[in-house]
Amino acid sequence: MICDMCGKELNVGDFPFCGGDQGKHTRTVAMIATDDIPGGLLVRHAICHPDGTPKRYYSKTEIKRAANEAGYTIGGDTPRPYRVSWSGRKKNESV
Repeated sequence: MICDMCGKELNVGDFPFCGGDQGKHTRTVAMIATDDIPGGLLVRHAICHPDGTPKRYYSKTEIKRAANEAGYTIGGDTPRPYRVSWSGRKKNESV
């Protein structure tokens, strides 16, 4: 394979870094943002189990749904509900 930026021949182990032209450039690699959280995230406050024990979440959507239902937002976010599908029920509303 030939680097389209400098014309140097790339060997196994070079990609995505070309190293051509004394390493002054590198190739970029597309990153994919996924919703899942491998292994989960253990949340100890606010959106934990009703008895106060920590709860593990396996996706960002799950966390945002639980935050909507509890009436919370993630630190630094705007104080309005997240755009995820959820029950529409808030913590202090009855069933």
